[in-house]
Amino acid sequence: MPDTDIELGQSMSKAKLEHPYVESSEPESFYRDVKPTKGMMHHGSPDTASWVYVVLDEKDVSTRESSNDGPSTRPIIPPRTQKPRTRRSTDGLESKDAKQEYLNLKKEYEDSRQEVRIAWRENREQSLELRDLKKQNAHLKESIRTQADPKSYKDQILSERRKFYEHLDMLEDHIGHLKHQLEKTKLHMDQLTFQTREANEEKAAYEAKLQSLQKQNARLNEDLTECRDDILRLQPPSQIPDSKIAEEYSSLYQQIASWVDDEAEESQSMETRLAELATDKDAPELLKAYLDPDLIRLTKRYSEAEPLILRYIIQLHVHRVILAGDIYLFGLDEHTIDMLRSIEHAMEALEPKRDTLTIQRWRSETLQALAKLDGFQTEQQRQATTVSKDLWNALIYLLPELAADGESGWKRLHETVTNPAVQLATNMRFSTSCYRIIAHIPRNSSLGPGHANNNIIYHPDIQRYTILDVATQKVLRQESVLKIAEDGRIGELVMVVQPLLLRMQRDSHGGIVLCKPIVAVKLDEPMAKRAKGVRALGALSSWFGGEQEPVRS
Repeated sequence: MPDTDIELGQSMSKAKLEHPYVESSEPESFYRDVKPTKGMMHHGSPDTASWVYVVLDEKDVSTRESSNDGPSTRPIIPPRTQKPRTRRSTDGLESKDAKQEYLNLKKEYEDSRQEVRIAWRENREQSLELRDLKKQNAHLKESIRTQADPKSYKDQILSERRKFYEHLDMLEDHIGHLKHQLEKTKLHMDQLTFQTREANEEKAAYEAKLQSLQKQNARLNEDLTECRDDILRLQPPSQIPDSKIAEEYSSLYQQIASWVDDEAEESQSMETRLAELATDKDAPELLKAYLDPDLIRLTKRYSEAEPLILRYIIQLHVHRVILAGDIYLFGLDEHTIDMLRSIEHAMEALEPKRDTLTIQRWRSETLQALAKLDGFQTEQQRQATTVSKDLWNALIYLLPELAADGESGWKRLHETVTNPAVQLATNMRFSTSCYRIIAHIPRNSSLGPGHANNNIIYHPDIQRYTILDVATQKVLRQESVLKIAEDGRIGELVMVVQPLLLRMQRDSHGGIVLCKPIVAVKLDEPMAKRAKGVRALGALSSWFGGEQEPVRS
């Protein structure tokens, strides 16, 4: 270790002894790394180091300054005169003097720290200057050494010249290669120019041809549109066949019968409810509108007629709110219906006058387009749900047992009866044909003047209607053993269980029977038994041939 560092350590130890109140916070390694300056010691960064002031001899200062390679331009900071302090007894000092002494020491400490920070920054700058001077010195030494050896200097010049000529040859070769590439590029550009000119000429010819073809295509599209319009005018619109309408109609009433058989099979309170219907103020108005006193008295005499009463109520309500002929399309609002009917009336006043078939075709296509709209489907389903709930609440009055089913009960009625009825009504309106549902019994004048009463059932009616004996719920057939009066009367009409379905003819007031009505009849005399027995339910002949399934009782 240099003598200066030894003396520095001794001075630090002496400073510690003289100033016991100023303790250093740095480890011992700090004191080994401290570089002495004239009058002060510092280490590392001036922001983190602790500082200790020592007094160095002039000899030490001169030795430190002469160790640098060049003269130092750093200002010499005179050392502070350290006043020896001795530990005072706190018993003999007043608190004011002690505080003042502490403030003085703190101020001296801050001043010394600032001075050391300045000295540290200057020392750093001088170190950088010294490094640059050393590099310059090394370059100068190398230059002097090269100039001192002429042979080596000459060899270096020859080597550099040889490298220069080699690089020059390489550049000349590269220039020749670039000239060759330029010639090839020019030739290629001439070829591309010629090809582009030809392509532009061909493009102009094709564009002229394309314009001609586009004009021709436009004329052909116009002709095609006219041909399509002519074909559409000549072809009838897609028609829903009568067989599908008849099948959906029969299926609807079979599902009504199935629902009644499943839900009212074990009902014990319907007879009592029917008896209280006329006097009960809480009874649903729907039942009061559909059931007359004759039907109520019928159930007192024939308890087997209760399922027929339920079927009659359901079919009558479905017919009035969904299938009635005055309903334009179930699910449409009144404003839209009024607008469509106004359009139809306006079409009838056009010149040339539109016939009925043209208007029916327009109505069919318009309604099919409306049915595709999400808003219509939502409204139609909302109205169907309302119909199901109203009917369900009315039936609960007659069958209190249904209330236990809750929401699932009316949903079953909705899926079994209401939805098929809505689908049937929609298909009937989509068709260009006009269908009519007749809930009463039409009379044929050929039966004679005595047959004007619609409530009387005659024996020839067995061929025209499907007749059920209300007492036994058996289907009457031609071979049934019946007591026939002189005028052909066999009984009295009680109710229409399934109305008559007709497709009306355009050129006449008549219609074609698609589904025969099913009526319940109270026979004047009970039906006698045959020797071989009579089946309770016979096969029903439909309008298009074949046999229908037996009517459910």
